[in-house]
Amino acid sequence: MICYTKPNRKTNVYFLIILLIVGLQRFLNGIEVLGYSTNTYSPLKFRMSLAFFIVPIFYLFFYRLIRENNNRWKELLHFFVPISIVLIDIYVDSFKIHYLLYLIFSVSYFFSIVLLLKELVLKNKLSQFEKKNYQTIKTWAILMATITFLLVIYSNYFLFSEFNPHQNLNIFYKFSSLLWLILIVYMFRNPVIIFGEQHLIKKIRENTPQEILIWNAKPLKTIEQKDRKVFDVVFPKIDMILLDIQMLQKNISIISTITLTTKTMAQELKIPKHHLDVIFKYYCHYSVNDFSNLVKINYAVSLIKNGYLKKHTVASLGEESLFKSRYTFSQNFKKFIGVSVSEFITTAP
Repeated sequence: MICYTKPNRKTNVYFLIILLIVGLQRFLNGIEVLGYSTNTYSPLKFRMSLAFFIVPIFYLFFYRLIRENNNRWKELLHFFVPISIVLIDIYVDSFKIHYLLYLIFSVSYFFSIVLLLKELVLKNKLSQFEKKNYQTIKTWAILMATITFLLVIYSNYFLFSEFNPHQNLNIFYKFSSLLWLILIVYMFRNPVIIFGEQHLIKKIRENTPQEILIWNAKPLKTIEQKDRKVFDVVFPKIDMILLDIQMLQKNISIISTITLTTKTMAQELKIPKHHLDVIFKYYCHYSVNDFSNLVKINYAVSLIKNGYLKKHTVASLGEESLFKSRYTFSQNFKKFIGVSVSEFITTAP
């Protein structure tokens, strides 16, 4: 994410640097295009060695986004080569950047970015909280990677091209600005990118707990032959059964006294247990055990919203939610909400 309000979170300063550079470049280029100046304001033409800063900044942006940690001293090491080359360029008159040096440098960093992006795309160990915004962050990261790729191609071409630099620069700004516009619009349409988990936690408090995606409208996988007979019986009334289960999830008098397993739900709904087994197998995003725990956590969240912890302890909240131990309650709260109970409470207005 870009910005955090909690002290233990770090703002992705590299994205802010990228936005500043991109905005300043286009502002100065606009002055030239409008005819206020005949000079080219590209830093790459002012001093070509500055190009060595481009890809490391983008790499560190992706590193903070995907790894979600930072080490300032290690990050500074990435600027050792760019700073050294710029200083040599300033103080050694005969110094000339060799094309292959920058090509190898920029392509190596971009390859590292691709590996980071691969980590994000193939990430499979996600908490239920992370699943809520995973697709948004992944799409945003791919858009940023596309822009980075164009920058690598453009910077190599522009630095060593024999063609008109003014024309090349204007064409690049024209097309890259469209991509930046798409990215910025996408960013503001998805506030989680800017504000991170605190925004989602606030939304969780504002929305009903049952809005977390549990059921799928269509089977999640191919029906196995051994389940075909039961499935054919259940399918014509699947919508009604799912609606009844959702009503059970909201029934405080039930979820506050019994754990919703296929056995207890079958008793409440007065349908065969093996019907529910098939429904959970093909229509639920969770196992029966995870579903039961999620319903308990949703109930706990509703209790917190209603001020339960003003008069009771967290341990009591776990017992009230039908968990057998505080540890199990805390583990499941973290699993489904993404933060601990204490962190969740601190987000209260």
